[in-house]
Amino acid sequence: MLKHRLLMSALLIPGAIGLFVWDHSYGSNAAPVLFVVLLAISARCVWELVVLSRAAGFQPSLALCWIWTWSLLFAVWATRLFPSSSMSYLFQQGHVPLGWFAFISVSILLMAVIRFRPPQASADVVANAFLPVGQQFVSAAIEFFIIHYIGMMLAVTAQMRWFQEDYFALGALVIATKMGDVGAYTFGRLIGGPKMTPRLSPGKTWSGGVGHVVTAGLSSAAWLCWLGHRVNDQWQNWAFSSAILFGVVVGFAGLVGDLAESLIKRDVGVKDAPALFPGFGGLLDVMDSLLLAGPVAVFMWHWAR
Repeated sequence: MLKHRLLMSALLIPGAIGLFVWDHSYGSNAAPVLFVVLLAISARCVWELVVLSRAAGFQPSLALCWIWTWSLLFAVWATRLFPSSSMSYLFQQGHVPLGWFAFISVSILLMAVIRFRPPQASADVVANAFLPVGQQFVSAAIEFFIIHYIGMMLAVTAQMRWFQEDYFALGALVIATKMGDVGAYTFGRLIGGPKMTPRLSPGKTWSGGVGHVVTAGLSSAAWLCWLGHRVNDQWQNWAFSSAILFGVVVGFAGLVGDLAESLIKRDVGVKDAPALFPGFGGLLDVMDSLLLAGPVAVFMWHWAR
């Protein structure tokens, strides 16, 4: 399974390049291709998290999570897709963030109220003693987590598409995280050593963790200081030290994202997310590092340069 996940991660780099070329070919600042792709990715990731949650006996609403996750992504694109409409004004930065969170919270709590079913009698309480106490409350909390873990993280990361050097920035994110995965596997296999989190992810070693960060830093330096400028001569090379810092920090965030997904699966008692393809695990297994590293990359792109 680990080899298959590594292969999927390695394929993500040329896949991302193909997506960027396809998106660029439309010549539109609205980036419709990227929007549709992220809608599909978010739909699958939300579904996998809901399935994992239900395996532990909780009942988050799939429809509610889908609607609000897509709404967060739509909020990012609204001003580009409909630049001259009143909708564009509604979604301009500064007009919706607090209200957006309020509507999400209200809808989640309203759903919890609607679906709440108390025990019919004391006998039911004994018969259903194995059910988690506060199940509806926890299910509502899971919905809030899923919407923000998928929707908010992707919405923030998508902002990189409209940086001055759009694909240069997005490429740096994908290369840092996915090459970090390759480095973690390579160092872990060649060196081995003590386990990093044996109860959480038995296959991860400290040498693999170091390899992840080191490879992410060096790969980012190669992209930001050399390869990127050769792809597009309008992209300005970074200073080597800044590129290394970017890759190390983003790579570390990706490593934490990988461990966070392992935590979710172990906590619900499931080994792997629902398989996207037989033997390849779920889409979450590929996106886990990108989800957490994306917002960090947005910050580091401005701060480290």
